[in-house]
Amino acid sequence: MVPTKENLQKLKEENNQAKNVAKISNALVEALVKKNNLGALKIMFYIARSNIRLPKGDISKITIDPKKLCEYCDIDLRTLKRNIKQMQETTITFIEDKKYEENIVIIPRVKFEYSGVLEIDMYKKILKLIKEVEKRFTVIDVQNLMKLKSKHSIRMIQLLEMINGFDEYVLKRKYYNFAELNGMFGTKYPRLKEFERKILIPVQKELNDKSKLTFVYTIKFDKDDITAPGRPKAVGITIDLVDNT
Repeated sequence: MVPTKENLQKLKEENNQAKNVAKISNALVEALVKKNNLGALKIMFYIARSNIRLPKGDISKITIDPKKLCEYCDIDLRTLKRNIKQMQETTITFIEDKKYEENIVIIPRVKFEYSGVLEIDMYKKILKLIKEVEKRFTVIDVQNLMKLKSKHSIRMIQLLEMINGFDEYVLKRKYYNFAELNGMFGTKYPRLKEFERKILIPVQKELNDKSKLTFVYTIKFDKDDITAPGRPKAVGITIDLVDNT
């Protein structure tokens, strides 16, 4: 079949869309969320959307145009350097079948060339987390994610993308208890009401304004645990996905 102008345009649009989608390990995102590094999250998703090939050896050198990276992630060069330095201080722990425990830094070496080239060394195990296709990954619309300014909004997007991936006959809903919420968002709030005020409400507002996916939530109360007269204890929330397109 001879390709028509319409077919070529459709193929180009599909290729561009594919470049804005990434699979990335939940464990890697969780580590960066706990480090409070929003810029590092964006850099990691930028790398994840690229067609990275796993090295034959233990370490791979990735070459990036820092100007394009900064434009895509909506950061400046100074912020980029600071975020990468923080990534050099962040490690991921691997436990192999209860045989040993191994800590690997996300970026062991970085080189900024004055000619306008950024070189990053990464271990194969870290690249596998970025290209995670075996287990515990979430497919992310990276272009949508780059609009966000809060690390907690990025974490919520990851959860919403996971919920969005549920089977079409399954309700797009997920319940989390309070301990799970603190763990996922890297917080230590003593009361769910405080978590709601500082995390849920501002995240919901940002996603409503900027994201294709957003959410509504319902607080669950334990009627058997009364902390004040007539007031049951809040123990978790149910998140319902909302299509915001």
